Amino acid sequence: MAQDEEAVPQSTLDHFKAIPWCASHLSDPSFRIVSLSRTLIQDGNGHSLMAETWNTDKTIKELISMYRPRDDSTGQPAELRRLYTFGTGLNAHPNLLHGGVSATILDSTMGRITVQDKPAIRSTYTVSLSITYKKPITTPSTILARSWIYKEEGRKTWVHGTLESGTGEIYATGEGLWVTVQPRL
Repeated sequence: MAQDEEAVPQSTLDHFKAIPWCASHLSDPSFRIVSLSRTLIQDGNGHSLMAETWNTDKTIKELISMYRPRDDSTGQPAELRRLYTFGTGLNAHPNLLHGGVSATILDSTMGRITVQDKPAIRSTYTVSLSITYKKPITTPSTILARSWIYKEEGRKTWVHGTLESGTGEIYATGEGLWVTVQPRL
């Protein structure tokens, strides 16, 4: 798997490679590692939730993102995958991740595919997001977040996302609409 210019810390790679089901995702040649939302801080403190507030051993201990571009010849959509390892600092109940964190993880992963799939776009914003919770996420644990675009119309992009276990069990699903910001003249 190829990596973006911004290197992912070796400790993060080692962490996920030591988890067999994560290692299989990392070794998929159709995906490349991309550096997203872990260390990126934009003007006005953009991305500070993931890069600072939730970047601790007790919250999101490790995070890595992988991207597969769309293949128009087969109709395969672009896909973003993120592996998250959670501590116990984002719990709602003992050893259970807060549902609002699950929603935020889906929002972040689903929103990012809208920009990752179209590099010329600088910003999209969530217009609507519907979450269906299937099963609680225990902590500490490692999960897979996935997202892909299923419809586009002008500045509007509809996205589907999932939070999954290493065996493919679905914790939550999301459907949402993002809008691309109009450039200022």
